[in-house]
Amino acid sequence: MMSSGDDELARTDTIDGPIQESSKDASWKRTIARHRNEIAAAMFTTAGLTGSLTSKDDGLSFGLSWFFGLPIVYVLLRYVWLRLCRDPFLSQSDSLVSVSWESFTTFPPEPQRTVPTLVFWTFLVLIGTGAAISGTAAYDMYEPSIYLIITYNGFGSLLILICAVWAVDGLYLCYLFLLVDKIQGNKGAAQAWWFRQRYENDRGIDIMDTSLDDDSATHGISHGDDLAEDDNSPNHLHTTKRHGAKWRSWLILSLYGVWTYLSYDAAHSPNKLELDIPVPKLPDQCDGYRLAMASDIHIGSMVAAKEAQWAVDQINALDPDAVALVGDIGDQSVNDAVRQKLRPLASLRARDGVYMSFGNHENQQDIKGFRQVFRQESPLAEAITVLENEHAILTKGDTEGCSIALVGMADWSGHRAMYHHDGQVAPDFQRAIRATPGPNGTTILNDEPLSFSLPMIMMQHQPVNMQEAARNGVGLQLSGHTHGGQIWPQHVFLFGYDAISGLAEFDAGSSHGPSYLFVSEGMFGWGPRLRFLSKADFALLRLRTPEAMEAEGLKPDLYMTVATGAMIFAFFVIPISGIVWVVPFVYWVRKRHDRHHDADTDADADDRQSDLEQQNELSHKMKKLEIGEA
Repeated sequence: MMSSGDDELARTDTIDGPIQESSKDASWKRTIARHRNEIAAAMFTTAGLTGSLTSKDDGLSFGLSWFFGLPIVYVLLRYVWLRLCRDPFLSQSDSLVSVSWESFTTFPPEPQRTVPTLVFWTFLVLIGTGAAISGTAAYDMYEPSIYLIITYNGFGSLLILICAVWAVDGLYLCYLFLLVDKIQGNKGAAQAWWFRQRYENDRGIDIMDTSLDDDSATHGISHGDDLAEDDNSPNHLHTTKRHGAKWRSWLILSLYGVWTYLSYDAAHSPNKLELDIPVPKLPDQCDGYRLAMASDIHIGSMVAAKEAQWAVDQINALDPDAVALVGDIGDQSVNDAVRQKLRPLASLRARDGVYMSFGNHENQQDIKGFRQVFRQESPLAEAITVLENEHAILTKGDTEGCSIALVGMADWSGHRAMYHHDGQVAPDFQRAIRATPGPNGTTILNDEPLSFSLPMIMMQHQPVNMQEAARNGVGLQLSGHTHGGQIWPQHVFLFGYDAISGLAEFDAGSSHGPSYLFVSEGMFGWGPRLRFLSKADFALLRLRTPEAMEAEGLKPDLYMTVATGAMIFAFFVIPISGIVWVVPFVYWVRKRHDRHHDADTDADADDRQSDLEQQNELSHKMKKLEIGEA
């Protein structure tokens, strides 16, 4: 039998238990909410490490893509969504994740709130399927489908869209900083728009909805103005802010449309380049030799038989003495479809023949298959001579006294362990000057190397190691690979190559004069068929004796190409843009820390207040029990 004290304790536990449990649940939920980003980061890291460790062959590639590629992609996509969806239509407190969830769970969709985000995700899904098809089902297509052309080019245009957003933001920041801040005297207008107003909430109001906005900055409105005035009221400022953001979004979409159209045209209408190039040691009998050169045709998912035949017609129309195909001619593993796509290349015609060297894409996709197709299978084996660390002698149609050594090198990707595939070989110049093509795809290794008295033209897919080539007696190197950056700002990754586009001169101190490197931006290109600040090309190179060029008053065309200028521009502007982007991030981290500290303080105060109220309630109930027992 329980005593009165035990009975009272039991009643107290019965009352106190649910209250304490409720308090613990609330505290736990607050902790989860405050640390949701840290929890998500931990889950992301765990998944990435698991994938990297369980990948059999490409664990390093998976890790790099997961930990660097995915965060960059997310940041860039969020950046586009901010400018095209949030700023013109939503509140600054809305996030991509929350609005996306709302968009997919709300029916019917709200025209102003959820439709823009639904359009954004629909676009991403369509271009994502295009990218996926290009690397899978498209390998078996004999011609790319309309759906693939639209969606995969749309995938490529995403980078152009990001550039359009970046350009409009940059112009608007310059306008705020130079005109509004410096000339009109509204100090801090640019900083306020770019980062400060996004995170300050000193009045307890959504600053971007109620404080300094895009257009009000030009009228001298600052944080200290009275929001109660009609022109500065929250609703007025909110409307004005969205109005300015909508105008900028229309400008972004207009730039995106124009730039994408121009990029499509640049990729589908290659320039025909004609250059006179002085070649050291070139005999007079060879002066004016017509060498047609093309690289980076990338026959595969986006370039098929029709465009290959068009390329053949363009090259044959140059009436060349020889044709040099300098790598990345094929762009997928060899199957019946790619054999059909490559077949038109057998129609290339030149007096001294058609020659080909391999590039990194043949090496990495299916080097054994491409060797089989071009060395042993009809009709390509009869029409094209592969030079892979081998050389051939060009004679201008058996012109007496004309001899030119054409040296074809294996691609530099044969050195790379990360992407090394079975059958790859590394470039070997000493072997190349001894080896010549034999019958039925074989190679003959001669006892004596090439005579260094001959003029030497080298086919080397990647434009590297030119100084050494010049010291070895190479008068002209033909390269491709860079695509001129293809879509800006990818140009920034081309630093380190000896040249990325056009003709460059290299003086190795030879008594015969300088050597030259010609880099083609590619006849078509890899991936989406778009060119932003680059241009597809093929070339007719007239090989001249230095004396003949001097007598005619001609000089090598060493002009700076658009692609080279775009690379230099990217080298300077991208680090500056990175710094500008880091500023709001650091500010966000600081404000986030402050908000968490304030939230923790408020939560502690709430917990103390809740405990006090619970104690008072418990005390009140105990008194009632005591009165009832009395």
